[in-house]
Amino acid sequence: MIIGAGLSGLATAGYLAKAGKKVKIVEKLPVVGGSTVPNKTMDCTVSMVCPITAKYAYGNANGWAKVAQDFDADVRMMNFGSPRIFLRGNETNNDMKIPQCLSPEGAARWLMELLGKAKPELISDITETELVKIMREMYAAPLEKLSVEWGELSPKEWIEPRTEDAGARYVYNLMMCACIFTGDWNYTYNYASAGKGMVLLRMWIAGDGLMSVPCPNPQEGIAVPIADAARKLGVEIELNVDVQQVLVEDGKVAGLQVKRGDTEEVLTADTYVVATRWGAWPQLFKPMPDFMAQIVGQIMQPEHMMGSAFKNYFLDDKIDLDGAFFMEFDNAGDSSHVLGGYAQSVEQPWNAAPGKQFIWAYRIMTAENFNKLGQDAVEKQMHEDMDRMFPGFSDHLIFETPFGGRLAPSHYFYNKQPKLQHHYEAIANLYFAGDCTTPMHSMLTDGAASTGEIVANMILK
Repeated sequence: MIIGAGLSGLATAGYLAKAGKKVKIVEKLPVVGGSTVPNKTMDCTVSMVCPITAKYAYGNANGWAKVAQDFDADVRMMNFGSPRIFLRGNETNNDMKIPQCLSPEGAARWLMELLGKAKPELISDITETELVKIMREMYAAPLEKLSVEWGELSPKEWIEPRTEDAGARYVYNLMMCACIFTGDWNYTYNYASAGKGMVLLRMWIAGDGLMSVPCPNPQEGIAVPIADAARKLGVEIELNVDVQQVLVEDGKVAGLQVKRGDTEEVLTADTYVVATRWGAWPQLFKPMPDFMAQIVGQIMQPEHMMGSAFKNYFLDDKIDLDGAFFMEFDNAGDSSHVLGGYAQSVEQPWNAAPGKQFIWAYRIMTAENFNKLGQDAVEKQMHEDMDRMFPGFSDHLIFETPFGGRLAPSHYFYNKQPKLQHHYEAIANLYFAGDCTTPMHSMLTDGAASTGEIVANMILK
């Protein structure tokens, strides 16, 4: 019995079914896909998910791409444009695309260009030599080392033993800010996961993976085909089932207390898998087991709270947009913020209504700066930055969604905090999958799906 029909739950179920197990998934939503499920706004299909996959592990694919191959799922996708980087405070020559550099030396040269625009005063005679050394080590590391061993190190813990050069340290962490989305330069340096950041950096800069444009969107183009393939393998998927509680008795799960409409009952199985994000754990476990309560307590520590804002902007079709994923950094001081987003309608025009284009965007900054500025100022700042990155933005804006700003724990699955293990002896027949667990190979959608195969193999053993 698996709770959750996201990519990790679907992957776990399919691999177990292939091995001859009888498997059932229960899902609260009326559709499969979990975090990949899009929303409809202004007659446009908006999906704030950009699936990635690593191709340098397990032969040709990792994560959901490997799952799709192993299940013979009908996944269709196209390649994603090169991400763009903007440097806030640099009025000219501040727009750069992250190229694919097939050699560490090429990557080092591009990082020197980035450093020359961001902090030229930090460049020394040895900076490029140090960056070559760093890139060579990153390029050579296997995915498991990046994801797991280095995943438990902060950028500071990873970079400082390798170089004393201030320029190399700065531009390395600047790229970690881009790849980990934790927002603040100092927070990223001290708390983010260096390994997870380097997974994505290698995909972008080394050509060791791709960001995909699923057709028509991540839910219908990836999750639904994988779910259909899992059903063919024998997996039962029941939707609209709200799991009220995981019932634990005498060191084992005795069943799931569920609600279907107005009806409540207890579902039982031999083995159970929780494939949800961490926010659902307190609801499912009453009380939470000690190992889980410890993890949740760490997530909620004040130093890990960040200010986050999300908006969708809808424009007419009279302005030219670049659809590549974009990131803007405020590099004026030690504290910074990140603005990121994606002109989704450019690379997925079939999801845009006639005459409309749309951009989804997010802003992440420290809780201190978020509270100091206030929501109105943050929203105004986002609008001004969009005008700078997309000249003419305001003149062509038709509609924008209300400001969705809040304080929340910084992306738990991107920082070096301890993650929930897949299995604990304290509850013998219970397992955990998803992007809040470890080990996880790769990151984002790719990493979440990879945990499904890992957990299935653990159960089978």
